[in-house]
Amino acid sequence: MQIEPLRHHLGLVSEIANTLNQSWGDLPPWSTTDKIRDRLLAGTGDADFPRVLVALGESGTFAATGSVKLHELPSRPAMVHWVGEIFVQPEHRGKGLGSRVTQALSEYAFARGVQALYLYTPDQQSLYARLGWTEVSTETVNHEVVSIMVLSSGPSAFRAEPHSQD
Repeated sequence: MQIEPLRHHLGLVSEIANTLNQSWGDLPPWSTTDKIRDRLLAGTGDADFPRVLVALGESGTFAATGSVKLHELPSRPAMVHWVGEIFVQPEHRGKGLGSRVTQALSEYAFARGVQALYLYTPDQQSLYARLGWTEVSTETVNHEVVSIMVLSSGPSAFRAEPHSQD
């Protein structure tokens, strides 16, 4: 399975936006496909950040996605770089694909000099802890209590095989 920049697969933007809206549409950031589409497209430009990656299944189909974004939580302005919108299609779950996408995003950010990446999750703390992330606090985001986690660059940062990710 290939993990590549979404910018090379713009034909998948609408499908990904619709999928994220169907899965998470009850939460404000994913309440409309137009908002999601705009965020995805922002991650396909020439700037290093934001950046959206997509995992491709057979025949180039959308299997998973994830993003590195800037200033995800206004309440945490000192936390600059965030991993988010990690989504794996149901038929691809349980195979480590979400971990691979998270790793690819981390490698992308660290290769560009980022020292710390953050994410928030309501229910996947143990998964991210296995990948080297550490919980730093909890906060209410979109009406749910989430853990804010950090991954720092360096020898202890989550690493594996390189991925294609301009």
